[in-house]
Order: sequence, then C-alpha cells, then structure tokens
Amino acid sequence: MRRRGFVLTLDALLSLLLIMIFVSTIAVIENNVGTYTTYMREQEKYIAEDTLTLLRSTSLKELVPPQKIQEWLADGTLNTTLVSPDMSPLDIVSTYWATELIYPSANLRHKAEIILGYVLNRTLMGYNYELMINNYTSPYLRKTGSNSSRVPNISPATLILSGYAYNQTPRGYMARAYLTKATYRRQEIIGIQRVLAYCGVSNTFRVEAPIRLPDDASINSADIRLVARTSAQYSYFELNNVTLPLGTSDITNILHGGLNVLEATFTPASWYCYEMGFGSGSTLFADYTTNSLSVEDPATRYGELYQLESDRTGIYYLNALFVPGNITEINIHLETEGVRDIRIYYSYGSYHYELVHKTVPTTGRQIVDITNSEIVSALASYGFTYENLSRTYFKLIIALDSWWDESQRRFVYDTTPRRRILYGYGASRIEIKYIPRVLVTQYSIPLSIFIDYNDITYNGPCYGVRCAEMTFDYTLPENAKPWYVDIWTAIQFTTFTPDATMTLSENGYTFYDYYPDIYLIRVAYTRLTDTMMVPGRTNTFRAYSTDAYQFGFREGESRGVVNYFIEGYAGYGDVFPQLLQGYPRYKGYNLTYWYYDGSSTYQRQILIGDPPYKLITVDDLDPQRYAVDDAILRLFNNLNYINDVNPDDWKTSPYDGSQNNPIDVDLPEGVKIAFASMGEIPGLFKPITITLRVWREQ
Repeated sequence: MRRRGFVLTLDALLSLLLIMIFVSTIAVIENNVGTYTTYMREQEKYIAEDTLTLLRSTSLKELVPPQKIQEWLADGTLNTTLVSPDMSPLDIVSTYWATELIYPSANLRHKAEIILGYVLNRTLMGYNYELMINNYTSPYLRKTGSNSSRVPNISPATLILSGYAYNQTPRGYMARAYLTKATYRRQEIIGIQRVLAYCGVSNTFRVEAPIRLPDDASINSADIRLVARTSAQYSYFELNNVTLPLGTSDITNILHGGLNVLEATFTPASWYCYEMGFGSGSTLFADYTTNSLSVEDPATRYGELYQLESDRTGIYYLNALFVPGNITEINIHLETEGVRDIRIYYSYGSYHYELVHKTVPTTGRQIVDITNSEIVSALASYGFTYENLSRTYFKLIIALDSWWDESQRRFVYDTTPRRRILYGYGASRIEIKYIPRVLVTQYSIPLSIFIDYNDITYNGPCYGVRCAEMTFDYTLPENAKPWYVDIWTAIQFTTFTPDATMTLSENGYTFYDYYPDIYLIRVAYTRLTDTMMVPGRTNTFRAYSTDAYQFGFREGESRGVVNYFIEGYAGYGDVFPQLLQGYPRYKGYNLTYWYYDGSSTYQRQILIGDPPYKLITVDDLDPQRYAVDDAILRLFNNLNYINDVNPDDWKTSPYDGSQNNPIDVDLPEGVKIAFASMGEIPGLFKPITITLRVWREQ
C-alpha cells in the first residue's frame, strides 16, 4: 500500500518547561480485558488510560478556565508556596500529598480533592468514574450517583508516583515539551450520500450537497468521482458553478476552503429507468494544508442534510452514518414542502425497519421533529439499542413520499405529480450526540493514511466488474492514537433478495456477518478490540461475499482513509543530573535538525532556551544525561511518524530529527523551544498509587 506523508509546520511556540519536582512515573495498566463481557469495557479502559496521561502531562491552566484558576489562587486552593498552575493536576496532587503532614492546618488533601474533582468532571462528561489515591477516595473523586460495585470487572488504569524525601537537596531536573499550534497537511475522503427519486413521468431531480473544509484550507490536490445510479439516466453536475462530467475529475483549482456546493440534476434517459440519482462510490478526495487542529466530526459533517427537490415523485435519502464513540442521543429535524408522508427507517443488511411515520400538509413549508425518545422506543421494538449503532457504520433512511415494499424488496415511490422539497444547508439535520472513545486534547494532531483505489486488492471469483473479496493493509505509527477507519465502497448486486453472506473484519475480528447490504456505500469502524487498529504493525481490512454473482465489490472503485492522532507533547520524563550541555555557561541551544517532506530531506535550525546558545546538532544530544536533550528527543519522536528508523525509541542512534532519521515536521523561522526552572518543589515521602476507573452503566 502506498502511504502518503504529512508535513507539519509549527506556527507557535513549543514550550519546554523545567520543573524540579522529583517525581518519576511508572505506568502500570492492569489488564483485565479477559474479564470483560463486551467490547465497551475495552473502550472504557482506553479512556481511563488517556485521562491519566492527560492529568500527568498537561498543565492545570490548560485544563481549567482562567477564572477558575484565579478563584483558586484567591482562596488558597492553589498554594503558590508549593505549587503553580503551570504544573499538571497530578503533580499538584502529589506535592500536596507529600507536604500535608508538614502543613496540617493548610488542609492540602481537601484542596487536592477539589482540584482533581473539578478536572475529572470536565474531562469525563458522560462517563461514571472513581479515582483513588492509594486506597483513599471521596465524593469529590467520584461521579455523583455512580457506584462501581454495580458494574463488575472494570479494568482500571494506574499510575505509581515515586519520589524523594521532602526538603532533600535537589537531585536533578525534569522537562516536558508541547506544541500549541501547527500548520499541517491533511488528506480526507468525503462521501456522497445516496439520494434517489423515481424516474418516470418526466421527473427532474435536483441535489445540492454542501461540502465544508476549514476556512483557511489551502488545496494541494483534489479530485471527485461521480457515479450514476443507472445508465438509464441523464446526469449533470456542477461544483462551485463549474461543470463536471461523470467519472473522475481533477478539482484542485475548483475546491476551496469554507463552503463548497456540489449541484446535480438527474432526468430519465429511457423507460427502463426505475430510480435515478447518485450511485455508490461517489466520493471527493481533498489534500489540503490548514492551521486548524480541530478536525471535522463525522457526526457533524454527515448530519447536515442535502437540499433535495423532485418535480413529480417521492424521494429516497440514504444516510450512511458513523460516530467514533458511544451514541447517547439522536434527533432528526426536517423542513419540507410538498411532502405528505415522512418515514424514517433503520437499515441493517438488506432489511429495513420503519421507526417513524408522520403525515404533514403538502402546502407550505412544514417543520417535522423526530425525537430521541421516539427513535429509542422504535429501535427497542425491533430488539435494537444504540449499542448496535455504535459498533460500526449504520444507516438511517429518510423516505419522503416513498416506502419500503417488502414484497418487491425495494423502495417504491408516490408518483402523484407534485414538487417535493427537503430544505438543506442546516435547515434539515440529523443530530447525533455521543461519548467519544478517544480522548482528544488540545495537543492532539489529527492525521490520516489515505487508501487510494490501487491500494485495495480484489480477489475472485469475479463476475464482470464485481468480485467476492476486497482487502487492504495499513500500518499506523508506533505512537499513534487510533481513531477510526472510513471506507466509501462501490458495490453491485443482481437481486434484491440475495441469500449470500457478507462479512466485514479487521485482523480476523468480524464486526459484520449477515446478509449482504445491497445499499452499501460506506464501511466505517473504530477500534472495537485491542486486536484492531494496532499501532506499529500491519492491519488488514477484509470485506467478503460468499456469492459474488449475487453481490460483490466493484473493482477499483472504493477508497477511504484511516484516521488517527499523534500527541504534540512530551510529558515529564525522568530526573536527570544536569540541565543542558555547557550549563551554566550556555543557557540554550542553537539546534540543527533534519526533516522529511515526503520526497526530500532538509536541514533546519531552531533556537532552544535563552542566549548564549551552544551550537549543537541532534546527533550531539545526550538523552542519558541532560533533561533538555531528553525532552527534545521525546518530542521529536512523537513528530517522526512516517518512517521512523527506531520507532518509540528516542535514546538510540540515529536520533529522531537526525539526517538518517528525519522528523516529519518543518519548524519555520520564529519558532523557538523555551524552558524555565520552577524552583525546588518538595517530593514525596513514599510512592503513591493513583487508580482511575471509568465506566458506563448499561
């Protein structure tokens, strides 16, 4: 598989903060996965691990609003004699724990509870949690109303914090580094949903699909593939008022940042036409550069509905949806005109379950709301819950004067001659609320691996353009935080009632095994088990049909992306005997490093600390002895995510950022790595154990 690189340009300071709090960290994850009864428990374990990492590596002032920091400074919750808002929450707690016996009247343990309780409540919204320090907990450290005894076999994440006796001579230095802003390159696939109308009685069907990119997006390359539902239709397309043909077109000079609009007009070409519109495999690819670290949420992108207008018949609107988390609520808001019957279906495999049927006047603009309680109740009547929808992609069909005919095994349309409109551009929407399975911080950099047409292998038996098997491999960086896989698929079927079986799996774990989905346009999934989306190894996706004559995958017409994050920070490391090379004569470095842009390697320089600067190269750094050297290389290790010679090992030559192992980041002029000493912060009398349990009561 061809992997395409990403070049990041850091626009702002990478701050490297020095602190003399002598605390080393050993992460001990208690793996009780074998006792979990569902994959949901594994997701909760990941959240607990990520949360402890966040609490250990991110300063308090970056997790708490400024007004709350000021309040705590004013009332003494933050005792500036001992701690600082620049410290992480767990560093503050460990300091308070170490000194509570020395300052008994300061009530330091209670202040630690207040701080941790506030941060946990903000960070773990939607989850139950319980945090224990050694064997101590309190109402501040538990979600109100939660009771872990009701949910057995919760696998916790644990940190052991160990240090030195209070008021001892300082033993050395610790450092952390992080980035706060970046300009980087992103690649995305945007799928075109399947929208159809009946062909007959001289109908004309119009579609306007909004496509949104970051406002500052600079397009490097882009293309679009437009597929017709049938050859018995005429199709006319425009993107941003530029005409496009069927098939694949280069749109690099047409696409832009902000709102783009794809317009389509369909009319019947012959009496053999049954329904017309977009066919499966219609996708847009964009490679662009942006300053925004906020990535488009799939629930938001595909929740904004298209503007649809059918002159004389009903409309079918298939929404292939996915959220990388646990769904808690779905609400649908529609604004229509000329429509009488509105039906919502949940589609699973080749079966369609009617959830809601509402009748509205056909005159004037009508507003229809389908509430979460209506959807939950209807799903339950068929034996489904939101957990079923949360596992992978799911389909909600909006049928406007159309309905599923079980006898024909297809949708049929009301042909009463009347113009029907679904208003889009935010007027009509599907709103999905969910609890993310991946904890995203302000330092999380969203990246992706593009799976192009020729990265996918097809195996027989094949009948014409469709084959029984579709598979591809990908490899995530060692330090990647997996998010989700998103494949927009192209299929073909010869019967509305296939009796074959379709399976979808990754690394041998099957997450779909049922009748073929004859309206399959998308496959999306997140990390459902530890064996999926594994960083640092080859992962294999496989889609298979037991009878390709009935149902198969169109060769060379599917593509997708694998989405993941890397963390743009390096947390506090070990304690080192020295600050930096040549200190105190030198107060900083003028560092030479190398970066790779996907085709060539370039030499660059960056200033670290304050003058006078010591001239030094990455190869000269000593991560065994100097705190600053160690922090630089740990950060560079995070930013070397394409072809790292020694993944997840920053202490072994060739170092990350060296000529033989360049990073994938270009630090422009004006960017500087700074560090500062925080003074002598007391350490711990003895190690303490911090344990976090996270769960949702089913």
